[in-house]
Amino acid sequence: MKKLFSLLFLAAVCSMALVSCGNDDEPAQPVKTNIESAHETESETYFQFDINTESDSSSIYMYNIVFTIGDNVSPAMTIRVDAPLVVDKTGKIFIYSGTGINPYMLMGSRMIQLTDDAYKVNNLNCIVNTKDQTYDISFDCHGGHYEKNGKLK
Repeated sequence: MKKLFSLLFLAAVCSMALVSCGNDDEPAQPVKTNIESAHETESETYFQFDINTESDSSSIYMYNIVFTIGDNVSPAMTIRVDAPLVVDKTGKIFIYSGTGINPYMLMGSRMIQLTDDAYKVNNLNCIVNTKDQTYDISFDCHGGHYEKNGKLK
């Protein structure tokens, strides 16, 4: 009886070990989250990355963003860009990319889509790395290039 109990106990331990290993070939689980870039005050430029892997695109909100085009500097604006999102194998790195994207701009209390070709966001490349807690974003818009990197909150 003692030997039978020992064998049953060993079988149970082995089966639990196999179940806990998991399968690396399983598809990544859907992710829905909001991640903010680190910032000291609400008046400086910062980003919110809305990540939803169950959707065709996810949003990047850019707060207090200023564009420099030649000698001209824009006022601080709030802009939203919706772009396709890819997740790396680890599920820790999220990559937004796209070109020819019509952005949205906050006007009053509403986000209004800018449809003029001059405002299209091109060459968007944004990497949100939740493992290293960093982000890198670059894109072209309205004749200028924008690039920023930093830490996540």
